[in-house]
Amino acid sequence: MMSEKEMIEQSERLDKALKESFMKMLEYKKKLGLTIVTCDKNGRPIEISAEEAERMVAERLGK
Repeated sequence: MMSEKEMIEQSERLDKALKESFMKMLEYKKKLGLTIVTCDKNGRPIEISAEEAERMVAERLGK
C-alpha cells in the first residue's frame, strides 16, 4: 500500500505526463494544420485550430 506522500508524488507525475502528452499532440496537429474539437461555455462542441488551442492552453498554464 502506498503512503499518502507516494500517492501525491504519483499524482503529480501523472499530471505532468498528461500535460506534456497533450501539448505534444497539439504541436503535432498544428504542424499538420489540423483542428481539434472542444466545447464552448455551454458545453456545445466547437472546432478550433490546433494553433488556437495551443495558445489557449498556454494562457491557462501561464506559459
